Amino acid sequence: MYNVTGQIINVFESPKSEKYDASFKVQMLGDSPLVDGQIKKEMLTISVPKTIFLNLKTHIGEEITLPIGFYVKNGQLVTFYPKHQEGSGPSRPA
Repeated sequence: MYNVTGQIINVFESPKSEKYDASFKVQMLGDSPLVDGQIKKEMLTISVPKTIFLNLKTHIGEEITLPIGFYVKNGQLVTFYPKHQEGSGPSRPA
């Protein structure tokens, strides 16, 4: 697993559809260093458990660190919140 640190920009619930259950998402803005030393701001949207979602709703605008996993599917980077981390939750960077 990896940790990602960024500012919480938004949290939202993706409604249930015929194909998928409802999901809870957090959008974070963070720095992504480029090869030439410049910094690019990137938005990351991560699905999180409802308990984490409810906690993050009160911390919009704050910087946090979340554990994430990721893989590539059809050329796209897919991020996810690790199931074994559900009890621990986000932390604030030192």
